[in-house]
Amino acid sequence: MNNTMLSDRIEKFILEMLDKETNDQVLLKRKDVADLLECAPSQVTYVINTRFSPDDRFVVESRRGSGGYIKISLKSQNPPPRREAPSPNRVGKSSQKSSPKDNPNSIEAIENGLDGYYRMLVDYDIISNQEYRLICAMTHTMLEYCPESHRREAAKTMIHRVEWALKGE
Repeated sequence: MNNTMLSDRIEKFILEMLDKETNDQVLLKRKDVADLLECAPSQVTYVINTRFSPDDRFVVESRRGSGGYIKISLKSQNPPPRREAPSPNRVGKSSQKSSPKDNPNSIEAIENGLDGYYRMLVDYDIISNQEYRLICAMTHTMLEYCPESHRREAAKTMIHRVEWALKGE
């Protein structure tokens, strides 16, 4: 429950910063936000990956390294969303498949959110590519057998257990 509140606080903080900006974009340093909100930088990354996705109304760019930043911008609202006509190859079951945005508890939606976190661990050389593949496989298996109503909580627990393992606890 505390984690949900922390995620909400991080999201609220970023949204408030965006509201204050006249150009609808904000530059953040993960560590600065984490220090300010008294949390781990990985928690900031998780919130950005799950709540500020390009599928929503945001564009997220990042630059790695000591001068790195995360830039979050609002997508321009001018062009209407483009609907693609189904191609002949997509007719049938796949054209009726709901998107992860339609069902936030779908395996695909949760894996997409976790993948950003796991990729960040690889990008910062915290885990290897082999460990990344192993974690992704284990996550997928866990989500397949987890009841849909418990998947989000299971994903949060997975992140905490990964962090604990990386810290050597």
